[in-house]
Amino acid sequence: MTDNWIKYLEQKLNQFNPTDVENRETEYKFSRTYYFQTSYLKVEFLDSTTINKVELGTYKNGLFSDYIILFTNSAPNCTKVEQRLFVIDDNENYILTYDKANVENLNGFLDNLFTKGWREEAFSYKGFDYLVIVKVDNATHRIELKSGAEQDIPMPMDKLARKMAVIWNNLKINSANRKIRKLEIKPLIKNVVQQCDISNTKSLKMD
Repeated sequence: MTDNWIKYLEQKLNQFNPTDVENRETEYKFSRTYYFQTSYLKVEFLDSTTINKVELGTYKNGLFSDYIILFTNSAPNCTKVEQRLFVIDDNENYILTYDKANVENLNGFLDNLFTKGWREEAFSYKGFDYLVIVKVDNATHRIELKSGAEQDIPMPMDKLARKMAVIWNNLKINSANRKIRKLEIKPLIKNVVQQCDISNTKSLKMD
């Protein structure tokens, strides 16, 4: 077993040949984001032996997906899928200390996504995304997207209004204004010619 999470990730991800690696840091935590052809893996650390959060998603033309796939021991297959929000969810704890059990759990989580991939379907109405469906390991995750206003100042009736909007947008009479974008994130290939040297990383300050 490796000595800490940094060495574990370097050893683990080298075989999948990331196209780029980005470092960010603040006074209290730092992160590494590993980019692949259509997906990314972001790991936030409190220190080298403590992970704050693990997330995956898709990335294209400078834009991240509206959803994130999170590692959590409290969900089936250690997998939780939720909307990418600009509000902080203080009710969740994704911290992973470095020990044998957590290494095995994270290893299984990453292998499942990297070697099997996943699918996403993004639904938009008149150019605005309102629903994302993510299919991971035979499980389907449905995310009714919150608007920026709902995230900023939540109101009691927001959830009901969001559900009614999804029902309206999905009606057959609105098919002309509705579009579905589908993306299949293919399994990553191990042990092929390196596309870059992952030691050549970017160093940026986190917002």
